[in-house]
Amino acid sequence: METESLNWQWDKGPIGRLVKTGYITLRREVEELLKPTGLTHTQWSALGVVRHYPGITSSQLEHILMIERPSVTSLMNGLANKGLIVRKDHPDDGRYKRIYLTEAGEKLAEETRQFAQVVENRVKERMTEAEFESLKMLLVKMVGIFDKE
Repeated sequence: METESLNWQWDKGPIGRLVKTGYITLRREVEELLKPTGLTHTQWSALGVVRHYPGITSSQLEHILMIERPSVTSLMNGLANKGLIVRKDHPDDGRYKRIYLTEAGEKLAEETRQFAQVVENRVKERMTEAEFESLKMLLVKMVGIFDKE
């Protein structure tokens, strides 16, 4: 197969492909910043969510991160093995565990929290403020169309 670049016309394909490609592009940029930390993008995302919502449950994480329950379990096991999170019994329902950052998890979350902003700033450099705000508003609107909860 030829390795030369095609002159792909992004505006001609389905919106789903364009949104996916935009997401992958942003994710790859964050992954480059994450390399020295040893975190995956999903682990980093989970740390950020737990930092904002201490005591969150796995089912809540499942919804926010949009990943399946077995993936959340594996993700939490990996973060616990790295010493970044702890799971504690839920005070009202023993079937659930609440998730908290450890001191090391809090430190790493703090050290890496600006990565999203670094990548977002690169996007903003090529757009007007109005274009950027419009993009965000339209993506939020699109997600709301399909959000089932």
